[in-house]
Amino acid sequence: SIQYMSNKIGLLFVIAFYFSCVDISNGQTVKNGSNNSASVGISAQLYPAGLIATLNSDIFLASHSSVFLRAGGNFTNRKDFSKYNDNEKGAGFGGSIGLRKHYFMKKGQIIAGLNTDLWNMWINWKNDIGTPLQTQGKTYTLVVQPWLETGYFTGRENAPLKFGITGGFGREINVITKGKVVGHGWIGSVSIYSAILFKSQS
Repeated sequence: SIQYMSNKIGLLFVIAFYFSCVDISNGQTVKNGSNNSASVGISAQLYPAGLIATLNSDIFLASHSSVFLRAGGNFTNRKDFSKYNDNEKGAGFGGSIGLRKHYFMKKGQIIAGLNTDLWNMWINWKNDIGTPLQTQGKTYTLVVQPWLETGYFTGRENAPLKFGITGGFGREINVITKGKVVGHGWIGSVSIYSAILFKSQS
């Protein structure tokens, strides 16, 4: 179908983008030199139909570029947001990989990044709730979610403890569905971060 083809084309675009960005970042590392630092922290990402809680890490390729990694749980309660079912509620696990640029200022930094999430989700759905025709079931979906992120982190460049808030915008794509079709589409979010910076002495 057209929707199936557009999802596949979007996924291929994201993969191609990452390969090109990794090549660029590797070139910057050779030219500028890595600062041999990484941060580790936690985050809560809030979106209209749920919450994502993760452990995170920024691994710096150069002084202003990092690979962003995270892993955790995704908890959703879509209520009647979905156009496919009257109620959807579920949870799952997965993670993200992304690339971030860091623009340092006197007392903080602005970040901009492109991330891709991969979530294993189990969604309980119901239709015609409270009537003799009520139906319900469970669907498994493998969700790919490319999204853009930008926001502000406190602390100078080498500050050991940082806090941040960012906004994100992307699209949920159900690439594998086992069971009845469930919701997917465009999504906005707000994330709250805390992180500890570890810097090599070499």
